[in-house]
Amino acid sequence: MNISKNNKILIYRLGSLGDTVMALPCFHKIKNSFPDADITLLTNKPVMAKAAALEAILGTDYFFNRIINYPVGTRNLQILFGIIKQIRALKIDTVVNISPIRSKKALLRDRLFFKAAGISNLIGFDAQIENLTVCIDPETGINEWEAKRLARRISVLGRIDLDEESNWDLCLSDEEIAVADVYMDHAPAAPVLAISTGTKNQSNDWGIHNWEQLLTKLSGLLPEWKLVVIGAADEITVAEKCINAWGHDAINLCGKTTPRVSAALLKNASLFIGHDSGPIHLAAAVGAPCVGIYSARNMPGQWFPRGKNNQLLYNLPDCAGCGLEICIVQQKKCILSIKVDEVIQVVNTILNQQKISSPINKSSAYLPI
Repeated sequence: MNISKNNKILIYRLGSLGDTVMALPCFHKIKNSFPDADITLLTNKPVMAKAAALEAILGTDYFFNRIINYPVGTRNLQILFGIIKQIRALKIDTVVNISPIRSKKALLRDRLFFKAAGISNLIGFDAQIENLTVCIDPETGINEWEAKRLARRISVLGRIDLDEESNWDLCLSDEEIAVADVYMDHAPAAPVLAISTGTKNQSNDWGIHNWEQLLTKLSGLLPEWKLVVIGAADEITVAEKCINAWGHDAINLCGKTTPRVSAALLKNASLFIGHDSGPIHLAAAVGAPCVGIYSARNMPGQWFPRGKNNQLLYNLPDCAGCGLEICIVQQKKCILSIKVDEVIQVVNTILNQQKISSPINKSSAYLPI
């Protein structure tokens, strides 16, 4: 299918690590729909140090030919006219919108902007209510999965199979895989437990005390395993505390690897444990079974990691769905009510599914994916 006449495509995508991973099937669909197109990516500069630039996640050799970055939310006319000038110079005639949910006003503003840039064909800009807010998915009875919402928005390009492995392929290079192999001494002799304790939002943070307790217990239960900690540079100190709690074979890679090298590392993980944050989506994209320790700032469904081998712990108090980045009044009672032993029980569920030996064998309450 080729809707574009000029074969000059613009992809409009905002967001950082987790958001970008959720959009992977759409990036593949666009690439496959316009196989010979010249593709430009319009995206935002990271708004905080912990947020990875989109090209650091997708790479620069496959999904697009060039990138235009801009400060999200800018009203600077000079910057906006500069972007319009760049788009017009490229003679782009089709824009595909795979950005996060935006208000009707913002969506209208986006449409006017791209029309001003000379783009005649706009895909993914419909203003129905299901595109302006998080809706309940009638098939699951919970919030619509973000990857499904994005795929639905560009359905004019054809159906996207979200269960298809190739639609989650990050197209890692041989060099990125080789760098990951060096970090792992080329051939790890033991199963790998990968963790990430970081999160952009204080409300999603389970707390170092819980992480230390968890890793102390898991260390005794999984004595032959290697611990790998990934994350941003400002998480190095917390990672060291986790490694001390683990007490044996471990490596702290916080601040040392790019998101794509981290993805190559996670391909070799037997298990990943993390918060509702970018790394869990990265791990799930490359097929690592995940245990998610989730707050209730978002209701279940929208930000589940892909795959059917994950286990998410989710407690839903009366304040669930608050959307708070920082929780003071309720003192994070949703995520802090998740107990260490509950996490161990769902770890055991995954290990049993993989037929990896584990001495724990108890029933547990969890939210299956």
